[in-house]
Amino acid sequence: MTDKNTNSEKMDDVQMAAVAISATIIIFFVIYWSIQIQSVRDLLEMAYG
Repeated sequence: MTDKNTNSEKMDDVQMAAVAISATIIIFFVIYWSIQIQSVRDLLEMAYG
């Protein structure tokens, strides 16, 4: 019984780590793409006035 609980707790830790890393990556990409879109808008404004 304790082996199951320990194994379950390890899986919970691994799953929480995976969720945290995935959320961090998604947030990074959202910020990155918003900066890129703003840069493109600025360049288009400079090119076409």
